[in-house]
Amino acid sequence: MKHPIVLVCLGTLGWAAEPHLPAGTKALPSAAEKGRGPLALVNLNHHVLGHARVFGGKQPDLFVAGYGGPQAVHLFKWMDTAADGAPVFAQPVVVKCAFKDKGSVFQEKSGNIVGLWIDKEELVTTEFDRERYEFRETKREKLPKAVKSPSSLGVLPNDEGFDIAFEVSNGGKGTEGSPNTEEWRPFNSSGIAVGELRYRYLIGWSAKGEVRQITKTKQEVFFSMHGITGIDLGSEHERDIITGSRQGNLIYYHNKATSGFELETKRVVAGDDGNALRHPSINPSVAAYPGGLIACGEGSLYFYRFTGKWAKTGAPVFAEPVSVLQEHADLYAGTLPSPTTVDWNGDGVLDILAGNSEGFVLFFENIGSNDEPNFLPATRVQAGGREIQVQAGYSGSLQGLQEARWGYLSPNAIDWNDDGTLDLITGDITGDYLIYLNRGTKTQPKLDAARPLHCDGIDLHGMWRCRPAVAKIGNRMALAIVDGDDHFHLYWRIDDYNVEDGGKLRLDDGKLIGTSGGVGGMSGRCKLDFFDWNQDGHLDFVIGTGRVVSIPDRETGYPMAALGQNPVVGGLIGSLVDKALPVKAKKTIGTPLVMLNRGNNTFARPLVFRDEEGLVIQPGGAHETGAVGTMLGKDGPNLLICNEAGRMFLLPGKKIKTAP
Repeated sequence: MKHPIVLVCLGTLGWAAEPHLPAGTKALPSAAEKGRGPLALVNLNHHVLGHARVFGGKQPDLFVAGYGGPQAVHLFKWMDTAADGAPVFAQPVVVKCAFKDKGSVFQEKSGNIVGLWIDKEELVTTEFDRERYEFRETKREKLPKAVKSPSSLGVLPNDEGFDIAFEVSNGGKGTEGSPNTEEWRPFNSSGIAVGELRYRYLIGWSAKGEVRQITKTKQEVFFSMHGITGIDLGSEHERDIITGSRQGNLIYYHNKATSGFELETKRVVAGDDGNALRHPSINPSVAAYPGGLIACGEGSLYFYRFTGKWAKTGAPVFAEPVSVLQEHADLYAGTLPSPTTVDWNGDGVLDILAGNSEGFVLFFENIGSNDEPNFLPATRVQAGGREIQVQAGYSGSLQGLQEARWGYLSPNAIDWNDDGTLDLITGDITGDYLIYLNRGTKTQPKLDAARPLHCDGIDLHGMWRCRPAVAKIGNRMALAIVDGDDHFHLYWRIDDYNVEDGGKLRLDDGKLIGTSGGVGGMSGRCKLDFFDWNQDGHLDFVIGTGRVVSIPDRETGYPMAALGQNPVVGGLIGSLVDKALPVKAKKTIGTPLVMLNRGNNTFARPLVFRDEEGLVIQPGGAHETGAVGTMLGKDGPNLLICNEAGRMFLLPGKKIKTAP
């Protein structure tokens, strides 16, 4: 999706305020039948508001809000049901609505479609106008005093109207301070998370006007629920409740009351094996849908089919989640994807592998050709007989315990051990580097479970959320990472699991190459790739960045310092800059870069990619964006880039320029 660009120009000075792609650029589409692929908005996060029969189909249509990007409420028309039971929807229609989140949509017996919304300390009732695709406000009332700063709500119809459950905080405080400072310590010297664990619980407001705490405790769900839904699970379970959670568990409450609330102790929704299900990504919100439940958070939407069974714990049993689908969809690579192009299945054409913030490695099979590629929706790559999913866990994120479910996996593929098959080497949220050796064949990869790479007997470790560059240079296999000193660093392969130090890489003026705009959370996020961009026989660096990356230094580096911070200048130009940009932005957005190889392991200062109009190419994303050079497409080399909302774009190299 192309977004408008706001550019302030004073001579050679300019700052891009919005993502920018060359005119006519479209995201890579799904090549599946009817263009089907996972349903995902152009946002980092999704919130299913509810469903209603708007278009008269066999199944209801879906209302979804997106945030982390352009916020809006969308309506998806139901089209079909896939073989695995997942609903299939048409492309979205934007709904006019004064609210973008903290709401719930449901349909009354009369057919009216109602939206309830939290607006600070008020509850707003709206009705949906089918002709205008608009939620119109009909009522506004003060929330009861006991309902303090609710984060979400859920609605349970009854004969008198409806009851409302609100998610509220127990008031706990998290870790004090900022993760962007040297003083930040989310764990103590014993490795235990510091700060209070913030929990959420439920308060009910019945149709009869009763307001009270309806959960047994005030410590029901760690950090947040991200949504509440009333759900009919059959006889004597017509008015039960399920919530989401930041850590991915789906929390179930049996409600014994036919009106109002009488909740039993919480249980965790179970899978077919009786064990608790865990959503694939962080922050799932939930909404009932015929036959089961739709849940989504960071990433796309998933459908959980209710099996009709109950676990020994008393929890309802749902099938493993499957992707909710959309027709004529873009390929979806998950949030904050980091891609690479290789012939993964040995059929002679380049495919795409991509890691993402959920911690998966995805395989997009090219069923076209190198010149005219066509990709099927992703399947997850396995290793050791299980899907690869790397996440921070308790202590793997430098920003603390609440980031346990993020992975930020960035893979690279190469024949590391020279046995004729492609292996994977990955970086992730932890700063560790792992290798997955391929024990299969060219046409049927079969990866071992992950093993760490070692240097001098110590696990190879660097800045968090970085992608390693890997290539054969001469007769040796080379690996480049961002090291613990925040510098580009070269290593040489010794054997399958060990490397030796090849020294820090430098600019052609002899200076070291730094990457980060700051410390802590402002470090890392750099996606390295060896690629001969100018086709001179030497491997350059093509680099994906986040907004806080600053290569080669914090004073002049790209993109943060050079594109996102007003230069310190005096005189007339200085005053003009201050007037043009009244707020001095210290951050920009992720920007693909190239650093040309000058020989002897030295590189030129980074260059940005510009389109034919001379504008800087920035696919969209503050956190980080993947970028690699590739021979996919005609007349390569070309540039494959991603935005953080999961779309991939193939840009013709002949139509882009490199420049400071």
